[in-house]
Amino acid sequence: MRHGISRALGVGTFWGIVAVTVWLFYFDGFTLLLSNESASLPVEVARARSRAHRDAAIIVLGNSTAAEDFHAEWFHAHSPDVRALNLGIPGGHVYLFERMLSLAMREGVQPRKIILTTTPEVLSLRPNFSYLLNDLMLLKTVVGREDLERLTTHTQDSASYLEYASRVAIRPALYHSELRDVLLHPARRLDEAARVRQYLADLNRDTPAYESSNSFSLCGIGPLAELNEKIRRLEVARDPAANDYAKVQVGYAVRAGKPLEVDAFETQRFRHLLRALAAVAPVYVIAAPVYDPEFEQYRATYRARSQETIRKVAAGVAGVTVLPDFEADCSMFADTVHLNRNGGQQFTEYLRTRVL
Repeated sequence: MRHGISRALGVGTFWGIVAVTVWLFYFDGFTLLLSNESASLPVEVARARSRAHRDAAIIVLGNSTAAEDFHAEWFHAHSPDVRALNLGIPGGHVYLFERMLSLAMREGVQPRKIILTTTPEVLSLRPNFSYLLNDLMLLKTVVGREDLERLTTHTQDSASYLEYASRVAIRPALYHSELRDVLLHPARRLDEAARVRQYLADLNRDTPAYESSNSFSLCGIGPLAELNEKIRRLEVARDPAANDYAKVQVGYAVRAGKPLEVDAFETQRFRHLLRALAAVAPVYVIAAPVYDPEFEQYRATYRARSQETIRKVAAGVAGVTVLPDFEADCSMFADTVHLNRNGGQQFTEYLRTRVL
């Protein structure tokens, strides 16, 4: 009798764990794991904004350059009858751009025009880093059955497909950082998650979009390769500008000297992205402004070849227009790849006058 009770308790416990796991990772239980540090929080914010702005006529896609450089509030102030929805996600890449469009449309958005911002990395692989896996990590709260089919066009062979599809099917693998944090700091994490859930629930049409108010500019920064020495001198002098220069240095160090090359399969993925977007609405491709006067972050030969490839690919897809580069000087940059407030407003105005 006692053995039977123990066995029943064991079986019940097992199925209880299974039920909690299914609810937590395959339904809405994931909201218990969200916090301000969650990589997927921007995706959830974008989903909530899509729900609140179903009448958006223009969707902006891209990574952090789109998220920070396009100022939707400025756009609306100058075109009050047209709603633009900024779905730029920091760290995002080709797979995520396509997925964010489908996510917004699932929430009821029917865009009439799409703006896609591109960065030099879009056609290149990166050593020891998978853009596709990173996209899945960012999208972990929204991935599902459709991703199993969508991944077939973003992977080169069956082994690669199985590697990424398994992450979608066995979803807890995408939550390892959140799970670790919950185990280490359960009370704090659950409290943060409750506040995040409330913010998402309260987000509506009147909730202002976060837009950078940073007025720092790169004018006078000097050679990027000598930033460390300049920062040291500023810190000795207790100059508050040292913090701004330090942020520039972090971004510069990540990009400087990386061996980027235009990759044939990445080009194929980009072509697929343009076709998927153009099937929904006219697409306007704009290169995100970059401050790299000495081509230390992106080699001149690579920049030229990647831009030429993007133009050729776009020319072969009906409904896609490549806009001329936005000319930005040092006064418009907050760091080497993001614009400051002045630059963002001018960039947004540049797009507004060419897309409307």
